[in-house]
Amino acid sequence: MATVSSATSSTGTTAATNPAANIVSLLGGGSGIDIQGLAQKLVAAEKQPREAAINADISKTEARITGYGALKSALDELRTSFATLDDASDLASLTTSNSQPTAFSVTTGPKAEAGAYELEVTRPALAQRSVGTFADRTTRLNGSQAFTLSFTLGSDPSAVPTTIEVKTDTPGGIVSAINGSGIAGLKAQLVDTGSAIKVVVTGPEGAANTFSLTSSAAGASFATTQSPRDATLVLNGETLTRPSNTITDVLDGVTLKLYNATSGSARLDLTRDTSGITSKIEGLVTAYNQFQDSVKVLGDRASKVEVFGGALAGDTLLRNIESIVRRFITDPQETGNSQFVKAPRDAGLAIDRNGALKLDKDKLASALQLHFDEVVDMFTAGTDNKSVYSSAPAGAAGGAVRRITELLKSSDMLESQTKSATKQVDAYKEQLTQLEDKMKQLMDRYIQQFSVMDNLVGEATSTRSSIKSTFDAMNNSKNN
Repeated sequence: MATVSSATSSTGTTAATNPAANIVSLLGGGSGIDIQGLAQKLVAAEKQPREAAINADISKTEARITGYGALKSALDELRTSFATLDDASDLASLTTSNSQPTAFSVTTGPKAEAGAYELEVTRPALAQRSVGTFADRTTRLNGSQAFTLSFTLGSDPSAVPTTIEVKTDTPGGIVSAINGSGIAGLKAQLVDTGSAIKVVVTGPEGAANTFSLTSSAAGASFATTQSPRDATLVLNGETLTRPSNTITDVLDGVTLKLYNATSGSARLDLTRDTSGITSKIEGLVTAYNQFQDSVKVLGDRASKVEVFGGALAGDTLLRNIESIVRRFITDPQETGNSQFVKAPRDAGLAIDRNGALKLDKDKLASALQLHFDEVVDMFTAGTDNKSVYSSAPAGAAGGAVRRITELLKSSDMLESQTKSATKQVDAYKEQLTQLEDKMKQLMDRYIQQFSVMDNLVGEATSTRSSIKSTFDAMNNSKNN
């Protein structure tokens, strides 16, 4: 008992910080043990460090999930910028000036070249026109019975006619049957002249596209009112003929649409304006550098940026994606016969030692002036509307759009890492639940054990009091 009494007289600091010493101290008192409070302190001493460690793991993993989300957003913005350069039509840079737009129109594609032209449209192409005349819209042409039309294109007497079935024997039925036949270039219209109903049938343009149209119904016949002819035009003194008013094979990358004859020669100017292309490339530089800034924040443990700073520090996937994006700029492209512009660096784009993308505008201007087609091929592979699932060459911009799309797909590593991290958070939360259950069990065990100890202390205290009373009585008897 002497040792217990000594422990009881020790400083309160030891008892407060050492639960075992507290037990000894309270037991020495013989009664009044705070069983509930003591058990809570012991449970807290075991629970708090384990709980803190799990919560730290949750916070770190949730930060990774947030970081992956920020990385996806940065990649998507970069893809949007590359997409402004991934089609050849995105780099069309010619402006047109046409002195007689009512006679013809001009549209240009990426292969068109700058130049000045004199164009005279002598006459536009015509299509054959055949007309059937009827009393009114409801005129029955075959006794309310279906009939057929026989259509033959061209003047070859051995050509096999195409049969068109007219299910409703009225002028409107003929129009519907012809327009639903699927014969290329053949169309019909119903025209009300006020005095009669006419079915006007038009074939393809061009002198070779004469046609015959006969009917098995006696009440339906057609007469040719206009013969077909080719278009004739004079370009810079050269006389040309074409079977259609839509002409794509006179000037590379240029489509002419003829409407009427010109009044003398018209002036056509195609002028190169590359300011739009330069602006798009400047936008790419900005987007690339914003992406790099995001990568630096996400990967920097010392970053002070709230939420995202250091969220992916040490993450291998972050570095792999950064390397992939860098190669969009540095890798040469499969550009066919390109000799001078094979990679973005040949168009003035370069990454400096700090990882920032820079644009040499003079170098870009020179490349656009001297090797415009090669610049287009380098960025787009000279194609439009590429599928992201194709493996065909797509150019620097097209390839970047395709690869970033793959990175953002649900089946790719970035999404897989996000899902894995989310599952890990759920697992950590389950650990917290399990820890809580264990601590409840531990609390119950401590309460049970301390209750037994309290009973033992109470019994010892009672025995001590009884013995003391006996000795006190004996001493009093002896003194008396």
